[in-house]
Amino acid sequence: MDVLSLYGGLPKTRQLSRVLSELENGALAIIPTDTNYAAVCSLGSKKGIKNLYSLNSGRHEKKITLFCADLKNISLYANVGNPAYRLMKSLIPGPYTFILPASRLVPKMVLTKRRTVGIRTPDHPACLTIPAELDTALLAVSVKEIATQSEDSVLSLEAAYQNQVSFLFDAGNIDSESSTILDLTGDESEIIRLGKGSL
Repeated sequence: MDVLSLYGGLPKTRQLSRVLSELENGALAIIPTDTNYAAVCSLGSKKGIKNLYSLNSGRHEKKITLFCADLKNISLYANVGNPAYRLMKSLIPGPYTFILPASRLVPKMVLTKRRTVGIRTPDHPACLTIPAELDTALLAVSVKEIATQSEDSVLSLEAAYQNQVSFLFDAGNIDSESSTILDLTGDESEIIRLGKGSL
């Protein structure tokens, strides 16, 4: 595992280029978000998806979400109606997870039985830049359960995932919080979990 120092929320340009290249080829990275650390892979890499599921011990239905760079990116992977679009536009980037009907671009192995997908646009440079540069969403799972086991979360993450994850973006300790989850599959939005962020 390479632990990368951050400058303005991102590694140096050469290091970031290497991260992007290896994500395309199935590598995993742990990156900071606006709520906690998350392990991510490229949605365009079947190898990466399998590696992330292995990391998550198969508990992907409740845990795994897509990180998208913006609303345009989100609309590729989810069916977004006008009310949902207006609400999301007012909240992103931010600490919110939106449950939406999945589009055909979402691989079947990622879908829940409801054929919905959880989508986030976290307010952090790594979460915004990487999917934009890859031109695809990131598949992500929170690793906060590990991070909160030690006062030094970076050291605990490095120790826990040393042999499974290629890169760790060192943003120091993050006060781990849960995102607010909003179900936008119905006629009206429904709060599933009230976490960080105001509504």
